[in-house]
Amino acid sequence: MDFQLVKGTHDIINKEARFYQQIESLFISLAELYGYSEFRTPIIEYSELFKRDQNDSSDMVRKQMYTFNDLGNRSITLRPEGTASVARAIVNNKLYAENDFPIKAYYLGPVFRYERPKAGTYRQFLQFGIENIGIDSIYADVETIILSYRALKMLGFKNLKLKINCLGDQESRENYKKALVKYFTPLIDKMCPDCKERLKLNPLRIIDCKVPEDQALVKDAPKMGEYLSKTSKDRFVNTINLLKEVGIPYEIDEGIVRGLDYYSHIVYEFEYISKSGLNVGALGGGGHYDNLISEVGGPKLAGVGFAFGIERIYSLLKDEGMLPKLNDGFDFMVMPIGEACISRAFIVADFLRMLGYKAEAIIENKSFKAMFHKAERKEASYAILIGENEVKNNEVIIKNIKTQEQKVVKNKELKEFVDSLFSHDCHCGDDCHCDDGDCCCGGDHHGKK
Repeated sequence: MDFQLVKGTHDIINKEARFYQQIESLFISLAELYGYSEFRTPIIEYSELFKRDQNDSSDMVRKQMYTFNDLGNRSITLRPEGTASVARAIVNNKLYAENDFPIKAYYLGPVFRYERPKAGTYRQFLQFGIENIGIDSIYADVETIILSYRALKMLGFKNLKLKINCLGDQESRENYKKALVKYFTPLIDKMCPDCKERLKLNPLRIIDCKVPEDQALVKDAPKMGEYLSKTSKDRFVNTINLLKEVGIPYEIDEGIVRGLDYYSHIVYEFEYISKSGLNVGALGGGGHYDNLISEVGGPKLAGVGFAFGIERIYSLLKDEGMLPKLNDGFDFMVMPIGEACISRAFIVADFLRMLGYKAEAIIENKSFKAMFHKAERKEASYAILIGENEVKNNEVIIKNIKTQEQKVVKNKELKEFVDSLFSHDCHCGDDCHCDDGDCCCGGDHHGKK
């Protein structure tokens, strides 16, 4: 039987996996720099966690969740997003009682949505996100924007456009929903079936409709800014003023409502303009929420967060030619000359790895030519040759594959010699840390930056 991938999934292997690791490492390092700690939550949750409100109008809850009954006839859902799981973990573990606020969490893992697969979009994809919970402040809101903006810039995205909107407080949204109902009711028969359902559940969601004919009708709909309470208006003005102070350009877009119903106050997305001038859409985004923690059984605590899809980020970096150069080559390829020397080659390779070098031992009885062809394919810097004479004399031959220079080195001198191959003249001065791999001069010592 020919086993195929499930539609909407994909394998991440070899160099592609390395690129994913680099993207993920940057996000994680930056989040930890801002004081966020990792939360690892299960990929399965009770369905009620995501179906908290029967009137939830988001496409994710209504149409995209993978839900099934387990053997105990309990409704289980593969998590479609990370925020609700983080909120549940905070409540379950009573972190609101033990921690100083804010509780700052980041997460990275697979999420599942039954969407139509397209470039950079899958039904199982990796999501990175952060949540800042416990302090209701524009500074918390703007911190998440700064963090996500810096991360995208560090990855190489230059033509970024931050699009923000204010959904206001509960009073503002209720007044706005009434105005939308009044506007769309006489038009709804001309609109798509989803919008007809949204009008009943949450007319705000109509603003985000992607059907071209419906978008034309949305253009003349009432604007959220006309219904903001004074408190919400003041908060939004203070938020955008703070964005100006920290130097992050933005564009107010009242069409940004995000895909989930729990958002309030500020919501935002990052759009990217490609090198060819094409707007490729949103890279990710986030927003503020007031009631999520209380909805999952905790106290009333405000929160704010953002999320990125790693596949989406990777796909755009690849398309734009912005993926960094990977150094996948081996430092050493250890070559046994004859089957009797394989054991010694295996031991030498392990010794080199313990010193921190990337080494591979050839554990097959190959010809000299075949072994060097493999070293070239693996982009090895040096070959270590071990024949019967070398085993007998407790030594190895180290050959520079590029220059073809070689030297006989005694086993007892091997560490000192290989270290010298990967060290350079140091100009750190008296306060040098090169020997412990923590060089302040930026040079490459022991094969490390």
